[in-house]
Amino acid sequence: MEKPTRWIIDNFLPEDELKIMEEILYSPAFAWNTMDVVYRGDPDQRMVHNVFQEDVVSDHYRLFRPILRELKVEFILKAKINLDIKQKKTYKFHVDSPLFHEYNPAFLTGIFNFTDCNGGTLFKEDNKFIESKRNRMVIFSSCFEHAGVCPTNETFRYGLNINWLGEKPVRGEKI
Repeated sequence: MEKPTRWIIDNFLPEDELKIMEEILYSPAFAWNTMDVVYRGDPDQRMVHNVFQEDVVSDHYRLFRPILRELKVEFILKAKINLDIKQKKTYKFHVDSPLFHEYNPAFLTGIFNFTDCNGGTLFKEDNKFIESKRNRMVIFSSCFEHAGVCPTNETFRYGLNINWLGEKPVRGEKI
């Protein structure tokens, strides 16, 4: 049986497609909401823009299709944009759904970073920290407990968190 795995893919999207996304994402007209629960028992709140949750819930869903194309997504379970604000904070370790507590090679999670900053994603298993780098996709087996880390050197960290069913990546560096 395959083991749970993680990958990093830098320069994930063509620059022209990324710039179109950023233009909308950084616009004052882009809607943000507070989210009380990332996982059951979560004491934290954060700013989010839900994209997909059982169905399309955002007018901007089409904007993120290039990411879905590159991931070769077969079925989306959930997708949202997180907006972390400058502060010395690491969120609690979690998996994104109770479905993910057991390893299943078809369940994948990706975090696409729009921001260069010292925030990022921390993995519980080995305390591995992956720094947020613009146009970097971090993909991992959904059973990995992980935590978001807020930036302290930039005002905001923008990242798309997506859970999907699909094949493992055909490119990228295993970590």
